[in-house]
Amino acid sequence: MQSRVVLLTSLILIIVSGCAGGLKGLGDETIPDKAKLPSSPPDWVLGKENPRFPQARYLIGVGSSDTKSDSAQASARSNLAKNLKVKIHSTMVDVSTTEQTYIESIIETEVDTVLEGVEIKDGWHDLDKGVFYSLAVVERSLAAASIQRRVKKIETTLQRNWNEGVEAESRVDIMTALSHYLSGYQLAPSLSSLKSALYVITRSKENSNLKNISTGEFESKIKGIVNNLNLTNVSGDRQIVKTQKGLAEPLIAKVYLLKNDNQIPVSNIPVVFKYESGEGELDEEQTSGSDGTVQSTIHKISSYEEASHVIAVRLDYSRIRSNFNSDFVEKLLSPLKSKQTTFNYAIQTPKWASNKSQAWRQSITDLSNQLIKNIPPERNPLLGVIPFKDLRRERVTAFSRILNADIKTILARAEDLKLKEITFKENQQPGEIAKANGLDYYVVGSYRMERAGLEVRSSLIDTQTNNIQSSAEVLIERHELNPEDLSLIDNMADEFKSAQKKKSYQEYLEKLVAVRNSKQPFNVSVKTNKENYEIKDKIIFNIETDRDGYLTLLDINPNGDITVIFPNKFHRKNFIRAGKTIQVPSPSYGFEFHLQGPAGLERIKAIVTLNKISLLALDLDDGFHNVKRGTPLGTRTIVALATQVDSIDSSSWSETYSEIFIFNEGERYTRGSRKIPILE
Repeated sequence: MQSRVVLLTSLILIIVSGCAGGLKGLGDETIPDKAKLPSSPPDWVLGKENPRFPQARYLIGVGSSDTKSDSAQASARSNLAKNLKVKIHSTMVDVSTTEQTYIESIIETEVDTVLEGVEIKDGWHDLDKGVFYSLAVVERSLAAASIQRRVKKIETTLQRNWNEGVEAESRVDIMTALSHYLSGYQLAPSLSSLKSALYVITRSKENSNLKNISTGEFESKIKGIVNNLNLTNVSGDRQIVKTQKGLAEPLIAKVYLLKNDNQIPVSNIPVVFKYESGEGELDEEQTSGSDGTVQSTIHKISSYEEASHVIAVRLDYSRIRSNFNSDFVEKLLSPLKSKQTTFNYAIQTPKWASNKSQAWRQSITDLSNQLIKNIPPERNPLLGVIPFKDLRRERVTAFSRILNADIKTILARAEDLKLKEITFKENQQPGEIAKANGLDYYVVGSYRMERAGLEVRSSLIDTQTNNIQSSAEVLIERHELNPEDLSLIDNMADEFKSAQKKKSYQEYLEKLVAVRNSKQPFNVSVKTNKENYEIKDKIIFNIETDRDGYLTLLDINPNGDITVIFPNKFHRKNFIRAGKTIQVPSPSYGFEFHLQGPAGLERIKAIVTLNKISLLALDLDDGFHNVKRGTPLGTRTIVALATQVDSIDSSSWSETYSEIFIFNEGERYTRGSRKIPILE
């Protein structure tokens, strides 16, 4: 009886215990009959290997829940993921702080991919404790397959980033090179985490034919560019400013990459120009061109409190940074913030070279206004002043420098015009000086002391065409001159008196244009049918004199060529009657004059002598005698003409001078719109 009781009791215990177990399979499976449920927890609940799912082939996760089986299943999945993450981390070394968050994300992604193949293969319910247990498994081969595909894809991408980055760097396409290197730098850590995950899952090292390019290698490439990318100024530094209208020269800098001590120009790099001291209006955002240069123009200076202004040109970090979305960019590219070069310019308020009378100031202002009146109003040209010469000696003198300084003082105040302090060599011709200094126009002139006062004559020359754009002339009475300046003019050094330079065609021409008879015994006038012309317009000359005499009428076009209008093939005798208008061309000629250009200032000089004097040996076979600039014959002719006029007795001749302006066809504008106020 006693043993039966024991057996019965044991049977009862077994049955009761059996009621607690056996939730096999998924949560929606039917719970087996109590008689069939195991009385003790399965091995996998106790942490032992399940023979059905050996760890050599499967990844295992055990979960539990005191609420329901679904929660146990979720716990099993979660524990499988946690175990996998821990094992992956344990295989990784040398992970920087900045990479940690990113790698954590990669591991999370790959573990989630692994979990897509997870199945719940067993379950158990402990009725005594009220706890549900669940077994999650996934085949290692299935988990590894998706990761292997990702590894191959990333290895290929990294190799492509490396190759294309190296190629772009070799052709100095820096922005493209950085883009490829930064993409590789961002992607490389994921390869390490993936390979660690693959090792944990497969328990073997993954072999690959591709080189495993590390994050450090991409970082080295990026730093090589960032550390050697720089700026230097090319031109426009150390300018002296005498006008609020801005700098005469643009500020030009170069973006370059330093390689083996060579500055390799870099294009397509954004930069920004900013004032560090002073204020003004300038072009701020620029991008380097094919030669690496960037350029900014200062259009207006707003602050004159500082004697020196500083403008920095920097790599535009914000625009460079905007090309890359990676969170790692700040760490790698931040050194670019400090890359810059600077430009300095000094401000000199316009001042007179010495104490001047108001008449002097007004005369120099008038001269300057005459010079700039024919510059098209929509332009903002660069202008330079060539030192004026003493007409008596054809030399630059000490007074020349004073005169030039005062003319520049006034011209610096002109609207929409930039004045440049030019540099030149002593033997350079004015046109060569202008081109070497990048001028749009240049001013040349001369002065001569006469009984009435100081005569100053000047011309504005277009650098590209070498044509005269405008001319100017003023007379300043002796008593209006500063005593020190007058002394310089009257007491020239012997070296200037004795030294004679060979004069050019242009110098003889200007001497002829400037010639005046201080005793002018009678009046001569020359008029044209209008003052402003376009190329192809018709022109008529009308000449009058109040004494009988012999007329020579010269038309000097903007490039310096001379046409003798009268006498001509159709009117070979140049005698004219007092009070009778001579018209050229007259209706009897049977043709009209139509201007052929070039555009610019055309000057007309009429000389009437009381005696029959041959000023020129004329060749009228082609209708009109021509004197060509730049030819040996032209130079000999202009020398002979200027010498002949200079030798005529002052009581027997008179002259007059007139100007017209020729526009290109269809390009007429209002002349004289630029005005310089008198400097008080």
